[in-house]
Parts: sequence; structure tokens; C-alpha cells
Amino acid sequence: MPGNRHLRSLLSMTTSVETTKSALYSPSATYEDWRRAVEQELKGGSIEKKLVTRTAEGIDVQPLYRRDDCSALALDAVHGAASGLRESRRAGGPAWRWEARTGAAGIEFSPLPALALALTSSRPAAAASVPADPVGWLLSHGSLPMPLSSCFDDLAEGVKEADRVGSSGRTVGIGAEIWHESGATAVQELAFAIATGAEYWRQLIDRGITPAQIAARAQLGFAVGVDFFMEAAKLRAARILWAKTAGGFGADGDAQNVFLAARTATWDKTLYDPHVNLLRITTQAFSAVVGCAEAIDIRPFDEVTGNATELGERLSRNLHEILAKEFCLEHQVDPAGGSWYVEVLTDQLARRAWALFQEIERQGGMVKAVLAGYPQGLVAKAAADRQALVDTRRRPILGVTVQPNLREEPRPVPAAAAPAGTRRRSVPKPIKSFSALVAAAGKRTTLPTLRIAWTQKRDSGPTVTALRPFRGAEGFEALRRAGDEYLARTGQRARVFLAKMGPVRQHKGRADFSTGFFAVGGFEIDGRKSFTTAEEAADAAIASGAAVAVLCSTDETYPELAPAFARRIKAGKPALTVVLAGHPAECEPEFRAAGFSEFIHVRSNVRATLAELQRLAGVLS
Repeated sequence: MPGNRHLRSLLSMTTSVETTKSALYSPSATYEDWRRAVEQELKGGSIEKKLVTRTAEGIDVQPLYRRDDCSALALDAVHGAASGLRESRRAGGPAWRWEARTGAAGIEFSPLPALALALTSSRPAAAASVPADPVGWLLSHGSLPMPLSSCFDDLAEGVKEADRVGSSGRTVGIGAEIWHESGATAVQELAFAIATGAEYWRQLIDRGITPAQIAARAQLGFAVGVDFFMEAAKLRAARILWAKTAGGFGADGDAQNVFLAARTATWDKTLYDPHVNLLRITTQAFSAVVGCAEAIDIRPFDEVTGNATELGERLSRNLHEILAKEFCLEHQVDPAGGSWYVEVLTDQLARRAWALFQEIERQGGMVKAVLAGYPQGLVAKAAADRQALVDTRRRPILGVTVQPNLREEPRPVPAAAAPAGTRRRSVPKPIKSFSALVAAAGKRTTLPTLRIAWTQKRDSGPTVTALRPFRGAEGFEALRRAGDEYLARTGQRARVFLAKMGPVRQHKGRADFSTGFFAVGGFEIDGRKSFTTAEEAADAAIASGAAVAVLCSTDETYPELAPAFARRIKAGKPALTVVLAGHPAECEPEFRAAGFSEFIHVRSNVRATLAELQRLAGVLS
């Protein structure tokens, strides 16, 4: 009987799988055994094509890592940590815990070295949170209010003054967060951070600062994204690269260490379905701990609204305690050390970042490269590539590009901060001496006021192409917002009629795909019935009052159904937009001639397609 044949086939398959498992779990199993078993499961498919993932950094992530993959790496005897990775923390030592920074107490960078120093000297509590990063400020704003040479003079004086007053504050900052938020790859973040650090090493040593003094005052800051292993490896690689760079400038021993600060990134956050951000910041913070950051700034999950709530700030504070106490991570010593995958990934990131750093050095250093726009150009391309992955949903964003909740309350656009120089503020008197600057800082004078007072009557600094931080979900959020505004204007959402043809197995896959596709743009779906003829489906689409009609069937049936469906709709209601679920490329010219406007499929640029369909439906003016 057919049922018995199916049962015998199933039992045979089960026996084969169990035999394969037994062979793999045998102590004598080899890598070649594993490859043969996987290829069997892939039914002849290539492991390299099916299971190897190419990252934006150009790294091929393998499905399996082995001890042999680490044989060429320089690992020390403490849990397999790379040399220079762990500072002075070693197993058996006292419990270690990161500095918890949240919300207003987060990591900030002063625009000018003198201001950081003034706050360090006059406000001890702020000493660790306002290192100066003139190159970072230049990239953030596109200009500096004073020459870079003056900034470097101040930077050197800041180190000397901090030593003189016995401050524990860090006055030299390399804020790499802006590279991540502007779309850079992990390799670019590392290379540009180390290149900026090398620029500061050179400038400070030229001004009489010793390597040991620089090491004691330096802080390296990164934004941490949601790619858990990549972000943890990035922080681990940063230590290796810094130690290698510091050694090149004559630092040795503890002077090759750096204070590493991390902040949960904003790039991945969303306005819609904001509680998913809780999952994102948890993953990001965990990556930062595993990457051994000394200070971690967990931003509130609802910060992107422009007005973080007390709940958001409290949950961020609690997350520090959960990671430390419930996950017992305050006792960790490089928990990723010895993981074959993480060690290899750390090494690959470090090597690629070092190669890019050397290219910047060949151009004369970070300042000259920034003035020429070289790193900004690389990041612009990387940002476009990353956004393309979001726009095509190959990098899905839960709650926005997939599985949106259309019953959610509309989300307003966050209020933008006024551009620098546009806020009305009285012009302070010029401050000409450092002692006067410290005195003003001690009176709780604000940073913007201090900056204006300190830079008055000085020559202006350089102008460069500024970086543009953004969030990946912004474009899709604009589509959702347009749909919400249309609902507010008309009392209903723009509707999409699904013409589901034939039995369920014929239309279900593409009907489900179409439902998810249009929901992202705030469309309401009408897909209650299925049809047997193209004419019947077209008549129902016309009568539905929908703005868009989507034909859902199979490629095999489209040559017969699609032209008849589109022509009947265009004859009865020319304004109705007709869409095909799928992309039979060989038939596209004929189908467009019949009246189809768009084809939606897994390779579609979802954001651009939805924007055009919103325009055709009258959602966008």
C-alpha cells in the first residue's frame, strides 16, 4: 500500500540520519566525516554556497570552526586569550566589573581639549566622561572653531595639567561611535579609531608627552551593534590593535593598554514597536561585556523618540545588574577567549583593520585623510550597502520591515535638535586664559557657553565633509507614518485587494508574502476569497474599492491568468494599480503591456516599491 511504502521510506531515512549522527559523535570522527554528512543533508548542495556567509567586512563566516583554525594564532596560556587582549585581568584575581553608564551619565566627548581639561579640573565627578576628541568633533560637525594645531596644543596641556592636579580623568578620547552610527563596517571602525589614536600619539609625543602619560589619559569608545559575535570580536580586536600601535610609539607593558568604553548603538533602534529595542540593547550590552569593555553605556530603549521615559532609563540601569549578578558576568575574564570562532573572527578583523590603517598612514595620517575625504567616502559606500540590505529586507528589522503591528499608536517624528548656532543665547565674554576657563567651568557654566567663550577671536579651524549618522529603519518608518497620516485624513487605510487564484496550495505562498510586504507600508489587506477565473477575480478587485490589486498564483499559471486579469481591470477601472506577486522575467514586457505596474518578489527593493505604490494609491502627495 502507498502508506506502507511511505512509512518504509521514512524509517529508512531515519535510520540513515541516526547512522550519520552516530558516526559524527564517534571520537574518531573527522572534519571530512562532518563534510560528507552535511553534503548528504544538503542533497549534493555546496557547503560553501549554502552555509558560508560573507559579511560586510569581507569575512567568510564558516558553519564550523575547529582547533586547527586557531593553530596559526598567537594565543597565551590564559584561556587562549590573544596577547595584549586582557590588560592585567587574569583568572584568580579579584572580581572585575565594568563602569555602568546610563542616560545622562553616559559617555560624552567634549569638542575641545581645553574644555575637557577644565571640567576635569573643576568637576571631579565629570572627569571620566568628557575626554576631548577634536578629530571626532570635526567629523561630527564638519568644522572646528579653532585650528587643529591649537586643539593639539590644548590636548597636550590637558594631559600635563591633569597629571599636575592628580586627576584620574581621561582627557584624550577617540570616539569611534560616529563611524558605526554613520554606517561603517567593523573593520572601518577599528581602522579609523586606531588611525585617530596614532594621530594623537604623534601630536602629543611631539609636544613632550610620554607614552605612559598618554596611556593613562586615553579612552577608546565604540558603539556596539546587534551582531553579537562580530561586535564582541570588534572590541577584542581593538585592544590588540591599540597595543600594537602603542608599541610602535615606544609604549611597553601597561602603557600598551587602553581604557575601552562601549555604548549601545542607535543605528538598529526603531520608533515603531519600540519594546523590541529592549532585546537589541540586551544583546548589545552582552556583546560589550564579552568584549571586555571597561565602561558600558546602555541607552534607554525608547531614547530614539527624543524623550526617553523613566521606565526606559530604569530598565537600562537594571540591565547592568542583570548582566552582572544574574548572568555572573562581573567575574568574567574574557569569556570569549578560546572560542575558535571568536578567536578567528578577532584575528581576521584585526588583520583587515590593520591593512586599512596602513593605507591611511600612507596618505599622511588620519588628519590628512579626513581633510581629503577618504574615510568619509569609504563609509558612505558602506552605509549605502548596509541600507540596501535593509531596503530589500535581507537585513530584516523586526516590527518595521517584517511583522509590523498596524494597530500600534502612530509614532511622531522625533523633534530634531536645533542646528549649532541657531539657538538664541547671549554671547559670553571671551575667556583668554586657562585658569579663567577652569573657574568658569567650576561655576557650572554649560559646555556650549564655554566653547563660545574660549574660541572667540581665534582663527577658525578646517572644514571637512561631515559624517551623517542615521538609523536603518528611518525610511520604512516614513512609509508607516505616511500610512498613519492617510488613516487620520480619510478614516481608513489604503487598501490592497489580493486576487488569490485556485486552491490554497496554488496561492498561499505568494498571498502570505504579499500580506507581509504591504503591511510594512501601512496598507490594509483584503484577501478573504479565492477565485477560479481571472475575470471573476478582476471584477471582485474593481468592486472592492481597493487602491491596489495583487494577483497571487504560480509562475506556471501566470501566462494564462495575468494578461486577462490586468486587461479586465484596466478596462473597468483604469486608476486601479495592478501588481503581480512574483517575477517571471521572460513575461514581464507582455505583462506590463497588459497593465501591470509593479512586480513584488524576494529581490524587490521593498522601500522604493512601497513608496511608489503609496504614491499611486494617493497616500503620498
